[in-house]
Amino acid sequence: MVNKKKSLQKNNTPSPIIVKLEKLKPPKKYLPLVVLIIIAVLLGLLFYFKGLFIAAIVNGQPISRLEVIKELEKQGGQRTLESLITKNLILQEARKNKINISSKELDEEIKKIESQVSKQGQNLDQLMAAQGITRDLLKEQIRVQKIIEKILGNKITVTDKEVDDYIQNNKQSLPENLQGDELKKNIKQQLQQQKLSTAFQQWMEQARKDAKISTFVTY
Repeated sequence: MVNKKKSLQKNNTPSPIIVKLEKLKPPKKYLPLVVLIIIAVLLGLLFYFKGLFIAAIVNGQPISRLEVIKELEKQGGQRTLESLITKNLILQEARKNKINISSKELDEEIKKIESQVSKQGQNLDQLMAAQGITRDLLKEQIRVQKIIEKILGNKITVTDKEVDDYIQNNKQSLPENLQGDELKKNIKQQLQQQKLSTAFQQWMEQARKDAKISTFVTY
């Protein structure tokens, strides 16, 4: 019986862990201060990251980024969506065929563009700035273009006869600063791009038919 009483007394003793936790509870008089600190921190974060939510403020009235996005969707939402679907299909085909575009290939292509632009008396960076294009965006466009060339390039050929026929039939519109082999090389590149564009349109039409595309937004 004595042992039972002792065990009951031990069970009635408060747990030291509970006591410690109770001691850690802040006094109620500090709760308003804690709430104010939390609000101040949240307001500070909202101010610091205001660009994530607010695009502009006009005479004290904010224009949210959501408003901007909605307006952009109205103006070109469908076109942008179609462009993204097209790009996605191209990149999926690249992964399927293990096609990679190296940084070296991109840099070489940019150098070619810089050279062509320079010959016209222009600067590539200034030209991109005027069109609102960054170098990263240009590289991404080149990467997609190079993927298309690798997917379809081996199916496209331009013969010397096609080049000669083009020169013969378009004498009035030929560039005056190009002659001989340089002119033929330029014309051949143009004809290749035309054929590539036609082949790509046909390929993309078939790719869209074969793909499972579900759209959840109508613009």
